Amino acid sequence: MLLRAETARLAEGDTPGNHHRMKQIITTTLLSITVLITCRFSQNPGAGADPTDLLPVNNDISGFERTGSAAIMTDKQTIYNAIDGAAEKYIDYGFIEGAQQNFSNGRIDVDVQVFNHGTPQNARAVFADDDIYPSTPSIINAGDPHVVLDLTNPFAYSILYQRNNIFLRINSSEKSDFALNMVKQFYLNIDTKIEQITN
Repeated sequence: MLLRAETARLAEGDTPGNHHRMKQIITTTLLSITVLITCRFSQNPGAGADPTDLLPVNNDISGFERTGSAAIMTDKQTIYNAIDGAAEKYIDYGFIEGAQQNFSNGRIDVDVQVFNHGTPQNARAVFADDDIYPSTPSIINAGDPHVVLDLTNPFAYSILYQRNNIFLRINSSEKSDFALNMVKQFYLNIDTKIEQITN
């Protein structure tokens, strides 16, 4: 509508300057349309942010950068491709969409998996599932958010997290004090983003 009105206005005063202005308007409009078409929109915008929006960007956690592109999860097969298993459990608990991204600082790797389960009840159920909840947990936070450290693996740390409709799993590639601190930094970074969305 605005483009049509501007085009009609420019056609009335047909000068070289007006042609330049008209080209700018058309270029801007086409660019805006291209951006809208190429943007990825959450499959369930009412349930919160797109899971990829929750992933840290390079150096949000000092020294850690993304390695490769995020794996987008939208169904059983894409969950299996991204995390190599447990797809049925996520689907059973109302999985809507997710993202998986690896990060590295050159010394250790951190794997971040974000799952949108549509409702807090679904996300809490997957968090508490016997096949997902660690056999050797250390509770970091029992309230909102629910956060536990998985001490089961003798070679790495994992943090499981649930807040609102989001379930996270964050894994380190080694078991050291530094790795523990880093997986905590990752969950705190994402928790801040979730908190900003809900407030």
